[in-house]
Amino acid sequence: MHIMEGFLPIEWAVFWTVVCIPFLILGIRAMRKLFVEQPDKKLSLALSGAFIVILSSLKIPSGIGSSSHPTGTGMSVMLSGPWITAVICTIVLLFQGTFMAHGGFTTLGANVFSMGIAGPFVAYIVFKALRARNANPTVTVFVTVFIADIVTYLVTALQLTLVVPYAGVPAFIDTYATFFGIFAVTQIPIVFAEGILMVFFFQYLADVRPELVRGIGYDPSVRNIKSILRDKEKGKADRSLIMLICFAVTGAVMILLAYITTFFYDVGGADDAGAGMIGDLIPGYEQLTDNFIQLGEFGISILFIIQTAVGIALLAYTLHLYKRKKEHEHDEQQ
Repeated sequence: MHIMEGFLPIEWAVFWTVVCIPFLILGIRAMRKLFVEQPDKKLSLALSGAFIVILSSLKIPSGIGSSSHPTGTGMSVMLSGPWITAVICTIVLLFQGTFMAHGGFTTLGANVFSMGIAGPFVAYIVFKALRARNANPTVTVFVTVFIADIVTYLVTALQLTLVVPYAGVPAFIDTYATFFGIFAVTQIPIVFAEGILMVFFFQYLADVRPELVRGIGYDPSVRNIKSILRDKEKGKADRSLIMLICFAVTGAVMILLAYITTFFYDVGGADDAGAGMIGDLIPGYEQLTDNFIQLGEFGISILFIIQTAVGIALLAYTLHLYKRKKEHEHDEQQ
């Protein structure tokens, strides 16, 4: 997902940083407007942030000899929009670059553009197109998550391709195909897992906090008669519990797979492979700088576990606040 620290020439580091600035300014404005006009959506923003923190911390084996990270941005796009997603991603990437030796400062602009801008904005366009056609909400959620992840890696491959000197279009295509294989191909199995995880979670939200996902297509008004009958209180409670269990099991499998692989198997990551390929394609290439923190693979893995735990704690606390809010609303109606 990330271009590693020092693997962009200074001109490209500056370029991607400058490109990101307008998006972040507008994203901060959108966030401030949200806080003022719709303060009840602060919990949605916290929920979006929690998933980006959790999923971006997981180094999951792809099944084809490498590993990669989910992004978690698809959910944020649907709940908070692409502008706010850009701000959330910047915060997460800055944290990872500062304290976890993942990504970095010189590549922050490039990583924000791929993960926080390109992926989310393309996913948002697709999301809006699916909503305009009244697509099935399950399809909408899965496709939006899929697009947000895949586009992120397609753009990362392009960013590294532009660094490599090439002569003519065929050489450019060959170089892009190399980075495409490192990043995008390894992501496909992982994005399917993330898509399934989000489908379970959004169905859970549809039952317990339907106002959060009304704009995604879970409106009672667009459900068929059988769905309406199933939405009686007991039926909703049973289904929401099943969805929550499915979500928890899927998430637990992803987390366990990530950290069992990290500590017991030597599976290379797409980030390191991309950095290594730069050295192979540009003879004599010198890394611009190195990470501020040098802890080794084991130390970095421990920090990622801490990041995952922080994200899970934030997610649990946000869901707890949603539950309290629902109980308060129920008491007021009595």
